[in-house]
Amino acid sequence: HVSCQTCQGPHSSDCQLCLSGNHPLHGQCPQVQCPLGEYFDGKSSECRPCDASCKTCFGPKALDCSSCFQGYFLDQDSSCVEQCPSGSYANPKTELCEDCSPNCDDCVDTSDNCISCSRGSNQLFLHQGRCWSNCPEGFFETPEGSCEACDTSCQTCDETRSQCLSCADGFYLEDSSCVSECPAGTYTTRQEADRQQLGFCSPCDRVCSTCTGPSPRDCLSCSPGYLRLFQLCVIHCPTGYRLLLCIDSICFGSKSSSLFKTVILIYVLCVT
Repeated sequence: HVSCQTCQGPHSSDCQLCLSGNHPLHGQCPQVQCPLGEYFDGKSSECRPCDASCKTCFGPKALDCSSCFQGYFLDQDSSCVEQCPSGSYANPKTELCEDCSPNCDDCVDTSDNCISCSRGSNQLFLHQGRCWSNCPEGFFETPEGSCEACDTSCQTCDETRSQCLSCADGFYLEDSSCVSECPAGTYTTRQEADRQQLGFCSPCDRVCSTCTGPSPRDCLSCSPGYLRLFQLCVIHCPTGYRLLLCIDSICFGSKSSSLFKTVILIYVLCVT
């Protein structure tokens, strides 16, 4: 229609923008084209000034703006604001406050660049501008609703960065920590999970001080009170074997009873 600058149909009620630059009221532009910064008052049939905050308007109030001056943005209440309200972001191209994506409680620059997540029935966690139902691998969920990085030794963790659930390559899980070497009383083992080989520290048998596996036959050294017989740990040397004491790699026969009083015992074993 001739009264429209842009429109969505051929009728006078289909205007999207009036020739004056003003936005139409109910899709219709007044026959009288008011100057920029004024609107047509149908009751008085006169052009009236917009509120000072509006560049163009359809009424006299600050909530009647249809466009804003540079540096301001038109919000959903038809007012011009410097900072868009929570749940929306300032789009410099359209000069409008536009809605954030449904998962975002607040966002910046684009609708899906979240700075906080919506708190519905299912909690979401903020990570790199996105809201996740579960934090990605290598991050843990905080009570504040964000994803924080695990310790570099952890592949996955929970509650704190150092409370590991699984370990990065080259580390082994021991009591929720990832270690490069398993401590005494444990041995290294690997288990497959999600097509990955994960490292763990598993306990030796109680008779072993150090070991290569879970069996009493996998001992490398014995717990206090036990004697080593090959890769077994026994309380007494069996028939056909005698006790040998080894100190600084030197072995002594067990008949020298004074040896127990004068030397430090490094390890004992049964020999033929």
